[in-house]
Amino acid sequence: MVWRVWLACGLILGLSISGFAGEKSSGKIKALLITDGGYHNYPVLNPIITTKVSELVNVEFTVKKGVEPLKDAKFADGFDIVAYNFCFSEEKNKDLIENALRTAREGKPTMLIHCAMHTFMASDEWTDCCGMRTRRHDPYRAFSVIKVSKNHPITQTLPDQFPTPGDELYQTIKLGDRSTPLLIGKADQAKIDHVVAWVSTYGKGKVFATTLGHDVKTTNLPVYHRLLANGLLWACEKLDEKGQPLPGYAAPKSK
Repeated sequence: MVWRVWLACGLILGLSISGFAGEKSSGKIKALLITDGGYHNYPVLNPIITTKVSELVNVEFTVKKGVEPLKDAKFADGFDIVAYNFCFSEEKNKDLIENALRTAREGKPTMLIHCAMHTFMASDEWTDCCGMRTRRHDPYRAFSVIKVSKNHPITQTLPDQFPTPGDELYQTIKLGDRSTPLLIGKADQAKIDHVVAWVSTYGKGKVFATTLGHDVKTTNLPVYHRLLANGLLWACEKLDEKGQPLPGYAAPKSK
């Protein structure tokens, strides 16, 4: 009889401990940020992005530089999402590109920022993963960002329109068949509007992408921080239908 009591107590204690452990880990998203490359001041941009998004989302960023990490087929193991904020347009190593593609294809959430869409330009499969074909951008200038999918969870908490004081408006050649546009960029005297944020899928993985974010004129904007935060949560399936983080996934409040 005594052993049954001890067994029951042990089971209750074990469930309690595992429950507490689950609660502790369930709200923390582990994000891997792959970065670096040409044409952008990533040492300035990345701390802004990681700090500001962490003020909105319960996320921990690990930053790795260059494409060298992608040579490891298991580079994303232990992370909930992979974010790419890099610029390696001439990189053609098929093995490392395939490692990145397979990671998304097998279900790892993916977030793509700015020049990630102009990276691996020799790979049509990477373009398919990105969800939009683009190969050049308009001249750097101020333009308006307009919400086109007002009911999508990522955009519900964003204003219908907001300006960026300066950015590169990437030209949309073709939006992917699996992609849903969220925001478009509209510049004065421009002949055509271009998609600047969208969602897509690649294999089993969800993809959030934005071409915004060339320099600090955009990355310092609070609305941009919210866009990235919502995109990250959506890709990880931690954003509700009203655009709010699921319980435990908003950034912890400062004491």
